[in-house]
Amino acid sequence: MHHQGNTSATLSELPKRSSQIIEIGRKPLTLTDIVRIAHGTPAALAPEVLASLERAYQRAEEISVRYPVYGRSTGVGANRLTPVNPEDSEHGMRLLRSHAADAGDPIPAPAVRAMLGIRLSQLAGGQSGINPEVALGLERMLQTNALPELRELGSIGTADLAALAGTALALTGERPTSTPFTPIGPFGMESALPFMSSSALTLARAALALDELRRLERSGRVIAALSALAVRANTQAFSRASAYAAASPGAALVAQQMRKLTKRTPVPARIQDPFGFRAYVPSQAAVVAAMDTLQLRVEQLSSVSQENPLFDFQHSRVIHHGNFHQVALGLAVDGLNLALAQSAPLIMSRINMLHEPAFNGVEPFLARGPAGSSGHMMIEYIAASAMGELRNAAQPASLGTVVLSRGAEEDASFATQAVVQLERAVKHYRPMLAVELLSAHRAAYQLGKWPPKILRGVVSRLHDELPITEADHDLRPDVEKAASLLDDLAEGVL
Repeated sequence: MHHQGNTSATLSELPKRSSQIIEIGRKPLTLTDIVRIAHGTPAALAPEVLASLERAYQRAEEISVRYPVYGRSTGVGANRLTPVNPEDSEHGMRLLRSHAADAGDPIPAPAVRAMLGIRLSQLAGGQSGINPEVALGLERMLQTNALPELRELGSIGTADLAALAGTALALTGERPTSTPFTPIGPFGMESALPFMSSSALTLARAALALDELRRLERSGRVIAALSALAVRANTQAFSRASAYAAASPGAALVAQQMRKLTKRTPVPARIQDPFGFRAYVPSQAAVVAAMDTLQLRVEQLSSVSQENPLFDFQHSRVIHHGNFHQVALGLAVDGLNLALAQSAPLIMSRINMLHEPAFNGVEPFLARGPAGSSGHMMIEYIAASAMGELRNAAQPASLGTVVLSRGAEEDASFATQAVVQLERAVKHYRPMLAVELLSAHRAAYQLGKWPPKILRGVVSRLHDELPITEADHDLRPDVEKAASLLDDLAEGVL
């Protein structure tokens, strides 16, 4: 296996959030690092990593002479007891070809780039015993944006074998890449299984879904504050005393931000509001805490060596284990999906308040015009439909199980499927927030509510980009426009 020069593709062809190069292996990857890599920021191995990988490769060769090594001196799965001829130079490539079976729709390029960055970070940990030329090839694939085509089906939360085997085939030139790529040499038996032993794609997809959700959730806080202004909600629910009484992670942050956004709002119209406002802090705090938990898991797993087997160089031995079984990751994703689902009825509660004369002080559904005008009636159905999708996505994937490979693998975390459900949940969280934004904006306008200083820039932007049309009209463009504003609605505010 040998290292080739760069192809004609350049980093200038990539969309970037920052031109600063991310050095992989010097420190653990953060969620921000992963997202930046996904969207085109250059990444490269820290200079000292290659020498460390070379030393690990040599020591792994020495240890493997003394001990049997799964996937290197044996077959895999149900073939784990079958010895492999040490002179069999094709074993590694046969293993990759047989494991590169995937199906379904292609994985989007940002997720593939994030996967490459995560896998490079994990390999930099140096316990795989992999040939350093593989890491160099992976680095060059990322730098030239020569991406393999990966499909959505093939992982069950016990390593993304198909995706990484397919990536390996692309590295060796047996599968095409999105831009020209000069292939590396064939994988030997020392590198094939270690390269596949990772949940890097599942982690990449989780990271990107979480990044989008964090932006939406922060914007949701701004929208809830606009709704509170429109219906003169009782802001006692956001007080320090209330947050302390919630006694839950995230409650202090959520309450503090809501106090900031609703400062100097009108005298409340009610002693107690429906749960959309009264229970907002504990409900949304659960979402924030679940996001924090998932981020911790993603960041930890993105820079740790979990290859099975892994080399314990301190004690000169090889360790066979089951840490590829991503139980904690799956539970963290399931927990976030459940937290989102439980928050959805409170969004519906606020939408219903905005549309109800007893709370908004104007016409039903914020309608204006001839008798019988529908106003925002039908966008309630959009929100309710999206809420149904959130509930469907919250069915815990971790409850599933399966027996594969003639019983050699008798369970699965299904963390990958939980992440797919998170992607679906985030997709449908967006239109729920868009509907609340539309109605809060229209209600405040009809009532002539002047927002507190902190929200004036948001309201001014809404008037410019989402002008009020009170006569009944096609609301699809309004919903789509509102949804497009959500990614940065909270910037400069929170």
